[in-house]
Amino acid sequence: MTLLDEAVLAQLAEDIGEEMMPVVIEVFIEEVGEQLAQLPPLFEQAQWHSLGRLAHSLKSSCASYGARQSLQQVIALEQACKRQDSAESGLLIGQLQQSLPQVFTQLHDYCHPPA
Repeated sequence: MTLLDEAVLAQLAEDIGEEMMPVVIEVFIEEVGEQLAQLPPLFEQAQWHSLGRLAHSLKSSCASYGARQSLQQVIALEQACKRQDSAESGLLIGQLQQSLPQVFTQLHDYCHPPA
Protein backbone atom coordinates (compact mmCIF):
# COMPACT_ATOMS: atom_id res chain seq x y z
CA MET A 1 0.00 0.00 0.00
CA THR A 2 1.35 3.37 -0.94
CA LEU A 3 1.43 6.13 1.63
CA LEU A 4 2.00 8.70 -1.09
CA ASP A 5 -0.38 10.68 -3.24
CA GLU A 6 1.09 10.10 -6.69
CA ALA A 7 -0.81 13.11 -8.10
CA VAL A 8 0.96 15.42 -5.64
CA LEU A 9 4.33 13.95 -6.61
CA ALA A 10 3.53 14.28 -10.32
CA GLN A 11 2.59 17.93 -9.82
CA LEU A 12 5.79 18.54 -7.85
CA ALA A 13 7.84 16.93 -10.64
CA GLU A 14 6.09 19.11 -13.18
CA ASP A 15 6.68 22.24 -11.10
CA ILE A 16 10.36 21.72 -10.38
CA GLY A 17 11.41 19.38 -13.17
CA GLU A 18 11.83 15.62 -13.08
CA GLU A 19 15.62 15.94 -12.82
CA MET A 20 15.32 17.86 -9.52
CA MET A 21 13.06 15.31 -7.83
CA PRO A 22 15.86 13.14 -6.38
CA VAL A 23 17.52 16.24 -4.93
CA VAL A 24 14.44 17.67 -3.25
CA ILE A 25 13.32 14.25 -2.03
CA GLU A 26 16.69 13.66 -0.37
CA VAL A 27 16.41 17.07 1.32
CA PHE A 28 12.89 16.19 2.48
CA ILE A 29 14.05 12.86 3.90
CA GLU A 30 16.95 14.48 5.74
CA GLU A 31 15.04 17.45 7.14
CA VAL A 32 11.88 15.58 8.09
CA GLY A 33 13.99 12.81 9.60
CA GLU A 34 15.67 15.40 11.83
CA GLN A 35 12.30 16.87 12.77
CA LEU A 36 10.93 13.42 13.55
CA ALA A 37 13.82 12.86 15.96
CA GLN A 38 12.93 16.10 17.78
CA LEU A 39 9.36 15.03 18.56
CA PRO A 40 9.97 12.63 21.49
CA PRO A 41 12.23 14.97 23.51
CA LEU A 42 9.80 17.87 23.11
CA PHE A 43 6.93 15.58 24.13
CA GLU A 44 8.82 14.21 27.15
CA GLN A 45 9.54 17.77 28.30
CA ALA A 46 5.90 18.79 27.69
CA GLN A 47 6.99 21.67 25.48
CA TRP A 48 3.58 21.99 23.89
CA HIS A 49 4.21 25.22 21.99
CA SER A 50 7.45 23.96 20.41
CA LEU A 51 5.89 20.57 19.68
CA GLY A 52 2.91 22.24 18.02
CA ARG A 53 5.16 24.45 15.88
CA LEU A 54 7.16 21.42 14.81
CA ALA A 55 3.95 19.56 13.94
CA HIS A 56 2.86 22.59 11.89
CA SER A 57 6.14 22.54 9.98
CA LEU A 58 5.82 18.81 9.36
CA LYS A 59 2.28 19.39 8.12
CA SER A 60 3.56 21.63 5.32
CA SER A 61 6.29 19.16 4.36
CA CYS A 62 3.97 16.15 4.33
CA ALA A 63 1.40 18.02 2.23
CA SER A 64 4.03 19.13 -0.29
CA TYR A 65 5.28 15.58 -0.84
CA GLY A 66 1.94 13.79 -0.79
CA ALA A 67 2.49 11.89 2.46
CA ARG A 68 -1.24 11.45 3.10
CA GLN A 69 -1.29 9.30 6.24
CA SER A 70 1.53 11.23 7.91
CA LEU A 71 -0.22 14.49 7.01
CA GLN A 72 -3.36 13.40 8.86
CA GLN A 73 -1.23 12.36 11.84
CA VAL A 74 0.61 15.70 12.08
CA ILE A 75 -2.65 17.63 11.71
CA ALA A 76 -4.03 15.65 14.65
CA LEU A 77 -0.77 16.13 16.59
CA GLU A 78 -0.89 19.89 16.09
CA GLN A 79 -4.45 19.94 17.45
CA ALA A 80 -3.53 17.66 20.37
CA CYS A 81 -0.68 20.02 21.28
CA LYS A 82 -3.08 22.95 21.40
CA ARG A 83 -5.14 20.96 23.92
CA GLN A 84 -1.99 19.73 25.69
CA ASP A 85 -3.39 16.23 25.31
CA SER A 86 -0.53 14.03 26.45
CA ALA A 87 -2.16 10.68 25.70
CA GLU A 88 -3.16 11.55 22.13
CA SER A 89 0.13 13.33 21.41
CA GLY A 90 2.13 10.32 22.55
CA LEU A 91 0.04 7.99 20.41
CA LEU A 92 0.39 10.21 17.34
CA ILE A 93 4.15 10.56 17.75
CA GLY A 94 4.38 6.77 17.85
CA GLN A 95 2.32 6.57 14.66
CA LEU A 96 4.56 9.12 12.95
CA GLN A 97 7.62 7.13 13.98
CA GLN A 98 6.08 4.26 12.02
CA SER A 99 4.64 6.07 8.99
CA LEU A 100 7.37 8.57 8.14
CA PRO A 101 10.20 6.03 7.70
CA GLN A 102 7.88 4.14 5.34
CA VAL A 103 7.23 7.40 3.47
CA PHE A 104 10.99 7.95 3.21
CA THR A 105 11.42 4.48 1.69
CA GLN A 106 8.59 5.00 -0.79
CA LEU A 107 9.92 8.43 -1.82
CA HIS A 108 13.39 6.99 -2.30
CA ASP A 109 11.93 4.18 -4.41
CA TYR A 110 9.91 6.74 -6.40
CA CYS A 111 13.13 8.40 -7.51
CA HIS A 112 15.24 5.26 -7.67
CA PRO A 113 12.94 2.44 -8.77
CA PRO A 114 14.31 -1.03 -8.02
CA ALA A 115 15.79 -2.69 -11.10
